[in-house]
Order: sequence, then structure tokens, then C-alpha cells
Amino acid sequence: MKIKWIGKYDGNNLPKVEMEAGAKSLPEVTARSAVILLPILFIFALCVYCKSVYLGGIAFSKVNWMIGILIGLPFFPVHELLHAICFPKGSEVFLFYTMHGLGTTCTTPMTIKRFIFVNLFPSMILGIIPLIIFMVIPHTYAFLSTTLCVFSLLHIGGSYVDYLNILHLLKLPKNATIQISGEKITWK
Repeated sequence: MKIKWIGKYDGNNLPKVEMEAGAKSLPEVTARSAVILLPILFIFALCVYCKSVYLGGIAFSKVNWMIGILIGLPFFPVHELLHAICFPKGSEVFLFYTMHGLGTTCTTPMTIKRFIFVNLFPSMILGIIPLIIFMVIPHTYAFLSTTLCVFSLLHIGGSYVDYLNILHLLKLPKNATIQISGEKITWK
């Protein structure tokens, strides 16, 4: 895998490939797509409730929340690198940034299963595993508990576009091939 830094996405500088006839695009992510954050917040509220009622309680503080945010934010580049290592072997992966954050793209065609893995892997490592650890550590470890909860919330919430991609991919035929060209994700 070769990683290339593009810099700021300006609307035209993402790599494009010639698409085969009949290739169809996945729906675009819009500002309204952020509605998927509501179930994510609900799941977190449910986890916090379950831990507070059934697993011995919780001990959050504003200072620990802020520290959790400060620890979690620098891991967003790691999130994108985790996407990058999941693309097919020998791929050229492009990293960029926008007003909304960092991004990763690759024009190598891949299976639906591979693209689901590309989308899910960073969230599992930086979001779901810390959430599980948060749920099982005793509430007496207040700093660690709060930090893990906030860290997990940042990285699961920050993955909402990845989850939207997965929801769209699950509707496609199982033998479809996925390819990214510019800002469009296409399938055939």
C-alpha cells in the first residue's frame, strides 16, 4: 500500500478513474445524513444508563470529559490510517482534509465485504473496543471510565458516514464490485 497526501480537498483533486458502463453511485452523504447520530447517541445513553443502574454506577466529571476529548481528537488521523491499511494490497491510498475533517480514498476496485471492512475497522478499534472496556471496568476508576466513554463516543459518532456507507452496501447484490472515483462511490 502506498499512501499519498493530497492536502485540502478542493472539489476536483480526488483521484478519478474511468467507470464502466452501467456503474451506479451510492447515495451521497448530505447534512441531513447526520440524523444517524441520533441512534448512536441513544446507544451511548443506554450504555451509560445500564452501567449506572446495573453495573455499579458511574463517576463522570466535566474535567475528565474535557480530558477525554483532548485525548480522543488526536486519534482521528489514526482513524483514517486504519481505513488506509484495510484497502486491498498494492493499492494507492489518498489522504485529504475538508472543513468537516479528514478523509481517505482509494480507486482500487473491491468486494462489498472488503469495503464494509474498510468502513467498519476504525470504528471497531477506536470506538467499540473502548466502549466495551468502559462497560466492564469498575466505576471506581472514574478517570479511565470517563476518558474511555468520551473517546469511544467521539470515534463511533465520527464514523457515522462509514455506517451510512455500510447501510447502503447491505442493499446491493452480494457479488457487486465497489470502486471509488472522485467523491463518488460506485458499484457494478
